[in-house]
Amino acid sequence: MAELGVKKVVIDAGHGGHDPGNLGTGRYKHSEKDISLEVALQLGDYIQRAFPDVDVIYTRKEDKFVTLKGRTEIANKLPADVFISIHCNSAANTAAFGTETFVMSMTKEKANLELAKRENSVVLLEENYEQTYGGLDPNNPEDMIVYELAQKVHMDQSVSLSAKIQDQYRERVSRRDRGVKQAPYWVISFTTMPSILTELGFLTNKEEEDFLNSENGKVYMASAIYRAFKDYKAEIEGVKFDIKDFDKPIEKSKPETSDKKAEKEEEAPKVETPSELKNSPVVYKIQLLASSKQIELKPENFNGLDDVREYEVQGLYKYTVGEVTDYKKAVSLQRTVREKAFQNAFIIAFHNGERIPISQALEITKAQNSSK
Repeated sequence: MAELGVKKVVIDAGHGGHDPGNLGTGRYKHSEKDISLEVALQLGDYIQRAFPDVDVIYTRKEDKFVTLKGRTEIANKLPADVFISIHCNSAANTAAFGTETFVMSMTKEKANLELAKRENSVVLLEENYEQTYGGLDPNNPEDMIVYELAQKVHMDQSVSLSAKIQDQYRERVSRRDRGVKQAPYWVISFTTMPSILTELGFLTNKEEEDFLNSENGKVYMASAIYRAFKDYKAEIEGVKFDIKDFDKPIEKSKPETSDKKAEKEEEAPKVETPSELKNSPVVYKIQLLASSKQIELKPENFNGLDDVREYEVQGLYKYTVGEVTDYKKAVSLQRTVREKAFQNAFIIAFHNGERIPISQALEITKAQNSSK
């Protein structure tokens, strides 16, 4: 049986070679291809040092051109357990700034579609791209619908990793969080595993370009993605890693490129939680899969498992088994489910009816136990 969990990660540094990517303001010699490569290599180094048993594979380790198909084939042939593509953003509005992470999905949001078209247009630099991509038009996102259906199987995990990356950007590096978004990027459409594309910031914004061209900027962003990967791996494998982090400490006093008015408008109001809700137990479940179509809840549709339950989030149907309040019991149940039915099943947690990260669930349980 193949090893379970997150054992192989492919790190994709966007662009390369005769494709420079985003040129930024033109004040620096380095462009998107250079920054994405440095961050990718630093990220891989962090992962390998923290998890020697994890295979880290790069789509490129030097300044060379790699086709979009070539990047995804590397991941699919392994096969990898997760695919992380690293890029830098640009905008006509030079005031635009902040980080965002994408998962594969069709969208009607014009800004996301335009961004995807811009990144997908790299295929025009490839020889015989019409034959390579079966006639798919990089300017027509509707051609990607069939690949959206394939990626929806991994949507939940892709969103989970994306959210963790954005949390780290915001909390650890004090970057503006533009959120987790959906767009039909080719490089995360042809993969057959959870896949994300993260934008480190806008090189067309002078302050953000300065930060991403600095040594600290690249190291800090790699550190953020590494810590998100660590949390994601812990969630998927149902464990809590006791690893002494060795990545460079963040200078807490370092200000973010920011628009104070925008920050205040986006800041969510704090709501006091009644004591009875604070003390309600955390519930752990084992998630089997996610699907864009509803699946009839009968054992033969879930490899013989009984009592499968369904919940729906933004048009995606998710299926779980079990409901326990003891994390150790959840880990035991996860192992049983993996051995008998779904080898990629993972633990999820709910508190007061809302799904929360495993790390937060464990903290809540610990706080509740200490107050008894």
